[in-house]
Amino acid sequence: MRVDKVQTSRGKLTSVGNHKLHNIIEGNNKGLPPVVFEHGCGSSALLWSLVAPEIAKVTQVIVYDRAGYGWSEPGPFPRSNEQCISELYELLLQAGVEGPYIFVGHSFGGLNVRLFTGKYPQLVAGVVLVDSMHEDEITDRFPEEHVKGQLMAVKFYSVLKVLSKIGVLKILSSFKKFPGFSATISPFSKQTRTLLWKTSFQKKTIAAMHSEFSNVQDGYRKVRELPATDIPLIVIKSGVVNEFYPGTSEDTKRIIRAKLLEAANDLTNWSVNGKLVEAAGSGHNIHIENPQIVIASIVEILGNTSLTKI
Repeated sequence: MRVDKVQTSRGKLTSVGNHKLHNIIEGNNKGLPPVVFEHGCGSSALLWSLVAPEIAKVTQVIVYDRAGYGWSEPGPFPRSNEQCISELYELLLQAGVEGPYIFVGHSFGGLNVRLFTGKYPQLVAGVVLVDSMHEDEITDRFPEEHVKGQLMAVKFYSVLKVLSKIGVLKILSSFKKFPGFSATISPFSKQTRTLLWKTSFQKKTIAAMHSEFSNVQDGYRKVRELPATDIPLIVIKSGVVNEFYPGTSEDTKRIIRAKLLEAANDLTNWSVNGKLVEAAGSGHNIHIENPQIVIASIVEILGNTSLTKI
């Protein structure tokens, strides 16, 4: 069953303390580890709608909205990576789906998956990182222009927070007018696009997004302390990088692209069983632009972990 068709009829709210998280569990246990999807900052469970239903044909999947996103209730602030993974842990305890699990994390979600693996290694059978954030992206490892671009994103989210409070985002979303959003979600069904317009610009979502990105440096610090692992790992790197700080020269753009590829290679070294896959022709949202490469990577990890389920 397609995830985007069950958001309201099959999705449920599960308590993780003083608030509830919206989650969907689909597929049947066929002796393979369940797959847990962790969305990016400013994203939601809906953006896995081209990937999760295909994996649900193979094994169970758990797709959920972090606190503040989609149909989930707001959670306590600040929305640090540590807070996010603690709530995910509680959700999995309540879900009734036995682990260990395969974790699939996009962007900010990739950082959460790495931290979750470090804190609860017994629950992780394998990992797929989809254009994951890297802890060095606001250090002098990258050109100054790239660091400025990362910091500018925090300011952008601050502006969105103000616009959401005064109702501007609600108006823009009701008329389906937000720069670039229509193009981003165009591969989805009409029903999913409608739901994305309704849920992506809520006040609670913008507040969660702003807090997550504002507090990400603590997550960066903690992943630097993670020990190496031997879990099966696939790092999927986007082949197209075209978003840069205004005024960035072509030479600097080439350096940034090379550094991003270098950082993705570094991520594979986190595990002795790490592997890099490049998604040629795809930008940051690989799970939307090229879902098949994400599906194939998850299936490959499932094949490498089929004997690890306890």
